[in-house]
Amino acid sequence: MDDVVLDGEKVRLRDWRPSDLGPLLDLLDPARPWHETNGPYFGTPTTVAAESTARELTATKAEPPDPRTSLAVCDLSDGRLIGRVSWYWESRETDWRRMGLVIYDERFWGGGFGTEALRMWTTYLFSRTDTLRLDFATFSGNPGMIAVGRRLGFVEEGRFRRARRWSGGVHDAVVYGVLREEWDRRHRSGTGPA
Repeated sequence: MDDVVLDGEKVRLRDWRPSDLGPLLDLLDPARPWHETNGPYFGTPTTVAAESTARELTATKAEPPDPRTSLAVCDLSDGRLIGRVSWYWESRETDWRRMGLVIYDERFWGGGFGTEALRMWTTYLFSRTDTLRLDFATFSGNPGMIAVGRRLGFVEEGRFRRARRWSGGVHDAVVYGVLREEWDRRHRSGTGPA
């Protein structure tokens, strides 16, 4: 199976490589600020857990899955690893896939890198599956992810009010989704935002 490499204007989504281990370990460091918004209520991973995740992602796989379950997000200008896109089964029996996006490197926040990465990832998953919809879950304490979803045409499908006590506040849990036909109309026609 060929390697997956998807180029946008700002980012490249690509298969993980063993050489990503060092940079990924740095990006997964428990002291990095991305842990404050990426499901912080699950707890900051220990160094051992971060190392385990990094080794698992960068291990060479004889037969990688199709579609990929995760790709590295890299700055297109210099190839630097900056984040990760992923998906998992919310319910395999009912063909319900949930996506994820993390821009680990805070120097790339607010510059459109996450928006482009999620746009490319959503298009990739729709092109490689026959799924009817895709979604992501976050919480009201992550306004960046909510803005990315809205910018790309994802619809708020669920809000669990006051579901998360965290960091001295109370936050809503939210789910944003998009149907295949909505995505096709908005993005494949060239009329939607990048």
